[in-house]
Amino acid sequence: MKRKTKTMSLLLASALALAVTGCTNNNTNNAPNETSSTNTGTGKTDSKPLSFSVALPSNGVDNANSMMGKEWQKEMEAYMGRKVNIDFNYIPSSEYDEKLKLMIASNDLPDFFVTPLFYDTTEMAEQGQILELSQYKDLMPNYMNYLSKVKNGLTRVTNAEGKMYTFKETSTPRFPADKGMLIQNTSSYRYDIFQQNNIKIPETWDDVYQAAKKLKELYPDKYPIATRWNSLRSLFAADHVKDDIYWNGSKYVYGVLEDGYRDALQFANKLYAEKLLDPEYTIDTDDTLKRKALNGDNFMWLTQWFTTPAEYTRTLNDGKIFAVTLYPNNPDYGTSWQEVANGNTPDLGWAQFCINAKTKVAEDLIKFIDYQYTDKMMNLITWGIEGTTYTVGADGVQTFTDEFKNAPDPWLVGDKYGIRASKNYNPGLQMVNDSKAFVDFAATDYTYFNGKYEEVPIEKSPYLRSLPMPQNDYVPSSYSEPSIQFTQDESQKISEIMNPVKTFVTEEQAKFVSGKNKFDDWSKFIDKLKKMGDIDKVLQIYNDAAQRATK
Repeated sequence: MKRKTKTMSLLLASALALAVTGCTNNNTNNAPNETSSTNTGTGKTDSKPLSFSVALPSNGVDNANSMMGKEWQKEMEAYMGRKVNIDFNYIPSSEYDEKLKLMIASNDLPDFFVTPLFYDTTEMAEQGQILELSQYKDLMPNYMNYLSKVKNGLTRVTNAEGKMYTFKETSTPRFPADKGMLIQNTSSYRYDIFQQNNIKIPETWDDVYQAAKKLKELYPDKYPIATRWNSLRSLFAADHVKDDIYWNGSKYVYGVLEDGYRDALQFANKLYAEKLLDPEYTIDTDDTLKRKALNGDNFMWLTQWFTTPAEYTRTLNDGKIFAVTLYPNNPDYGTSWQEVANGNTPDLGWAQFCINAKTKVAEDLIKFIDYQYTDKMMNLITWGIEGTTYTVGADGVQTFTDEFKNAPDPWLVGDKYGIRASKNYNPGLQMVNDSKAFVDFAATDYTYFNGKYEEVPIEKSPYLRSLPMPQNDYVPSSYSEPSIQFTQDESQKISEIMNPVKTFVTEEQAKFVSGKNKFDDWSKFIDKLKKMGDIDKVLQIYNDAAQRATK
């Protein structure tokens, strides 16, 4: 789950990418770009190869030369009617965002790339560094068809002027349209330790505090509580706020200015002051968090990715159980919001992809990309090959083979074939998948929902699957926010004001938690925050955009 600038020449782009990343290409077909013909998708053969360069993240595997990588290449060459040479520059996932930003800053980009996560492409568009796509709508019928199935799909990929600069990742439904809640961030606990010591699995902040106090007594040299992504998001969710601009059900507000934000930091400060919260929470990486978990240095995680605790459990395989549960409530605000994702209707994922405006193969590359959004390619990438990785029942329903179903970790079986439904592989251009595949062979999770412990894949949890959608108390107000569009001027103004504000807030937030800042000085913090930029102007831009959208 949940990746700005002008290109000089392909030769310089490849050289920079190799110099910056130290990565080698995973494909030996590294011919320079050639002007392409236009008879793609017709079954005719063109003697000139289609050649282009790509930058994508990788988990240290050879996507291009995996079984599914080769099948994808074969299918694309058959569709395009010509040889396809792709210069893949795979960058380690943990390094991708920073290294792609270096490529952007160095004015040298490949023909096709995924942007850093949640990256604002406004400046790249203004500078003419990425291709404006709406002029090519006739060349991408499959992408436009997918967008038509997504609520406000076209609106969400265009700006206020109707221009489109990115392709979006797919997010296909996992559940029926009206039932089944998908959460991909959870809280997590060492269930075995809690059971051994008769400690209640926390449902409220007071439960969290009391459990942490008990664990500190039992393990005085440990810090009971940690959190992933250096994030206190679960505490903000309990107070019905976010530490950013968000839709509160009627308008956009800035969460840092809301009472709930301060209340969450005060609770975090209480945990920190009593040595219950790991002081390294602001710098922990996924690797250090995992090491601490496996070593028994932490026992509770305020925020965690929903499948990671089970991976910890399987890694140790010694009776230690890392269980997932919902974010705890702050009774002052009622039922905690959960980070609910749309798993009920076709949607758009987080990742966004761009084409370099200077590419020499724009039309053919767009056709190449568009074909990824067909059912056939989604199926190939995610499920693999019928009879080899999956079967189709008499009812027409697909399911993975027994090799997956009987494996202790089916994600590793997926690695064997290099399919998207695997632990480490992501073949092709990484734009599409069929989410039902992840549910079909989901490995066992260790869950605690509604007061009941179960060993069941979280997406097959009877409790989560029984919840109506989106009408339940766990669903945050932002789930139903309007699909707003900004003009380029508006986007630029937002970035100019909010970028320094966000940096300041991140720094000051950590100081309040650690006690370096005093809550008696909270009004001084808010005054300084407001003087840094016209936040009211930003909120006006958001709410004006919301009014345009509702009209």
